[in-house]
Amino acid sequence: MRIIWIFFGVIIFLILFFLWIGAKIYSSNTTEFCISCHEMEIFYNTWRISSHGLRNMGASRARCVDCHLPHTSFFNYLFTKIKLGWYDYWAHLSGKKDSPGKWFIYLKKHRNVLGRRIVYDSGCRRCHKVLIGNGIPLKAVKVHKTYLLGETNKTCVSCHRAVGHGDIITTLTEMNKKIQKGGG
Repeated sequence: MRIIWIFFGVIIFLILFFLWIGAKIYSSNTTEFCISCHEMEIFYNTWRISSHGLRNMGASRARCVDCHLPHTSFFNYLFTKIKLGWYDYWAHLSGKKDSPGKWFIYLKKHRNVLGRRIVYDSGCRRCHKVLIGNGIPLKAVKVHKTYLLGETNKTCVSCHRAVGHGDIITTLTEMNKKIQKGGG
């Protein structure tokens, strides 16, 4: 009889544990969670006025997790979420990117490869399913065709760099100048 109680106790514990984990995953998928660290304020402000941000009342508004996590499988999504979450937590505690100047240096240094590491095409493709069709300019059709056929190593943000945060490098440059002049 004791074995049965232990078995049911373990089952109930596992159910509650996985419900708690699910709630944490769900709550950390919100924009509010992402901007709860002051380091993300600049990214929130640039996203807010971007074509995929709050100013856009159309169907193409995106949350942080829509672009910055892969949507190929649940396990890849979860693994990447955990990995990037620990990295962001460490960067927050260490002060690694706690100012516009530090972000500017990081983004400038990694500008050519950064999109591949923090923006996932699977997120873009969840909303932008039709890349070739009526209303799409011929030049875009040609480029999208090479992308769809795997004839290029370019990603969505290789060409559409400013859709999520505008020209973030210029924004950070201006903020950095303002701070260095004592205005910020």
